[in-house]
Amino acid sequence: MTRQLLCVLLVFLASAGFVAWRVYAVHTYEAPQFEIVKDPSASHEGGCESLAGLTGQALETNAAGPGSTVTVLVLGDQSTAGQPWRMGTYSVPTIRKVFEGRSAKLRQQEQILRDVSGKCQALRRTTISPIFMGVTQAIADLRARGCSVSSHCDLFVDTDLEENVEPVLKKALSKKDGEKWNSLPRLGNSGIDVLFCGVAVTNGRVHDTSEKREWKFVRRDSSEVHRMQEVWRSLFAEPATVHFEPYCPVPGNGATQNVTGASPKQSQF
Repeated sequence: MTRQLLCVLLVFLASAGFVAWRVYAVHTYEAPQFEIVKDPSASHEGGCESLAGLTGQALETNAAGPGSTVTVLVLGDQSTAGQPWRMGTYSVPTIRKVFEGRSAKLRQQEQILRDVSGKCQALRRTTISPIFMGVTQAIADLRARGCSVSSHCDLFVDTDLEENVEPVLKKALSKKDGEKWNSLPRLGNSGIDVLFCGVAVTNGRVHDTSEKREWKFVRRDSSEVHRMQEVWRSLFAEPATVHFEPYCPVPGNGATQNVTGASPKQSQF
């Protein structure tokens, strides 16, 4: 066998191997999914900028690809029996054709961000914070969209952590029930990274959902914040993938700029 023929054979084998790998990669590809849970309760000062910032972050992540979606859930109130409701689900724009370029992708991102911001402006403050229910339903939604143990899905929760609906969790957060809070079922977040942001964005007023139905003032110090985070982290089957940030991202340069221009007089945020 001549050297030239050997080179041709090696090139053919390499090409065949690459094609086989591409076919395998396409068939085994799991598109990352993104879910955002928005807490519109009166105790949480986070406004529409944080929702736009989280949406923009999900749209711009390098992990997103064909088939990836961003879903926005809003925590419910008495009108929804405490169940979260879906503000919208959006396909993450990708560059499908070379001639479209990055500008087409950015235009699609801006359209999504304007839609999210416009709908957010119409939200009204609520007196209840069914955060645990919202997170539970968001994880179930991600599972329904194909997120598995081997997936790289993300769940963002924009909240101050002040649950006032789930009785066991309420007592745990207010230190009234010792360690009995661990009787709650663990949230199966394998393959789903969870970020609670906006934790520090609170006005210190939490609505008492008991028969008194009045506002109570809460005070936080560093140890209190740490304890609340540990209570929430321990509710997950994979606590190592649960993180907390005092503030959510806000719109910046690129596709996330100039998307919060809806009339503020329509919103209480």
